[in-house]
Parts: sequence; structure tokens; C-alpha cells
Amino acid sequence: MSEHVLKEFETLREAVEFIKDELKKTDEQNTRNLNVIRTLDPSSASESMEEGNMHDELFLLYSIDDGDSFFVFESDYDLESWLESDAWDCWNLWERKDIEGSLNEELMIWKFHRDICKERFEVLYRDSKSFINGWSRQHKNIEFRAVPSFSLN
Repeated sequence: MSEHVLKEFETLREAVEFIKDELKKTDEQNTRNLNVIRTLDPSSASESMEEGNMHDELFLLYSIDDGDSFFVFESDYDLESWLESDAWDCWNLWERKDIEGSLNEELMIWKFHRDICKERFEVLYRDSKSFINGWSRQHKNIEFRAVPSFSLN
């Protein structure tokens, strides 16, 4: 497994259950942190736990055709890094004729984020759907940018 992947699963059910558990753990941790902050300095505490973790997110990536692997990532950077390094060989991306079109038809990416993001940034999250306990999911597309790299000795 790649250093960028948080966890890899064999079924979609396992991946979704893991994501639900991780989101619940995140909420519990942020609730504990908020209670500590309220105890120490009530004036600096945010109104709700959701504001404290509105930047937390998880990503789920899988191939629609090849349902053997389901990958969970902690950030868009990890996901992009994995796509740039490992996905080329794992899913034979080099062999595709229409790389940009086929990526979005064959790969599915879901971003899980706090509902508060949808409220505050309507334009960015307008197509989000509720998922679990104040978390939403949003389908993401891949933009392929061909940047060849060469080295001459």
C-alpha cells in the first residue's frame, strides 16, 4: 500500500463503514477538544463542534470497472499524489487513448466534508448531499494535466 493511502479495502461496504467510523471519531475528538477549551477559556471557544472540524475531510476513490480496491485518503494532496505516482501502473492509465474522458467515467471520487462547509461556501459545495451526522458527500471529478518530465544526463 502506498504511503499516501490511509486505508485500502476490498469492498465498498468496508470502505464506507470505515469512513463512518472515522467521521464519528473525528466528531468525538473535536467535542472533547471543544469541552477542554470551554473549561480553560470560554471566550475563545467556538459556538459548535462543527466549526472546529469544518476543514476535516476524507476521500474515497475506486474504479467503477475494477471493483477490487477501494482507497480512502485523508486529503486531496494525498489523493492527487497517489494518482500521480501509483495509479498509472495500478490501473494502466498509460494505455488509455482518451485519458481525461475515461478517468471521470471509470474512476469515482467522493469527498466527505462537514455540512457547515455547504452552508458557508454554497458555490463550492452546492452539489453536496447529506451523508451521516452532519457530514456530507460530494462527487469530485479529475482534471488531467499532462506535464511530461524528462531528464538528460
